Amino acid sequence: MENLRSALDFTAHGLFDKYGTSPGPSKDIYLPYARLNQSEEQFRRSGRIDKCIPGLSASRPDIAARLESYQHFAAPENRWLPIFMDLNNQNKHQHLTPQVRKQKKELGLSSGGVSIRMGPGASISLKPGSLFRLGDTVINGGRDINANRPPTGWRKKTRIEDAERGQSIDVYRPPKATGTERIEVITWVSFHFSANDEPVLPLLRQAHEGVDRIVRELSAV
Repeated sequence: MENLRSALDFTAHGLFDKYGTSPGPSKDIYLPYARLNQSEEQFRRSGRIDKCIPGLSASRPDIAARLESYQHFAAPENRWLPIFMDLNNQNKHQHLTPQVRKQKKELGLSSGGVSIRMGPGASISLKPGSLFRLGDTVINGGRDINANRPPTGWRKKTRIEDAERGQSIDVYRPPKATGTERIEVITWVSFHFSANDEPVLPLLRQAHEGVDRIVRELSAV
């Protein structure tokens, strides 16, 4: 994250060296960004661009407009920028932002060419004496079926899957029962920044792609 942030700041310094002006030494040159709670009007009123790169708006208003196009209010896909910048500020001035592990389970049932999938929080409640038929399998009543309480007596496959990469490792536990029935319990695992609950890998992926685009475009002006 620090290297990506440095790339943005070096790019801002390059713009200042080419097009900026300042009556005195400018120490705090960095890429201007709008906070998530700032609107376009508030961002402009704050004069953020000229505070971060003095003189740029007067000498190259086209570049100032391009900087505005990178802000979160310009397009939903730019939301990563203020989140990324704020996390970097926390890491640099306070402490490293810890991550927390989160997981959720899904349950898949299949038999005789028929299948259902139940996401987190979903449940099938069977009253005593009732029956639930799925394909060529019958499940007796008097129970709730969900990802934490799958039906027993079926051939079972437990799969642990990385929700953010889409790559899985299958762990087979050979059952005693036979037949076409199968239970699939999928545990989706992701890591989130504790400071803002943002998922780590998607944010880093967006930041890497976004920083690369910003640096390439601004280096060409």
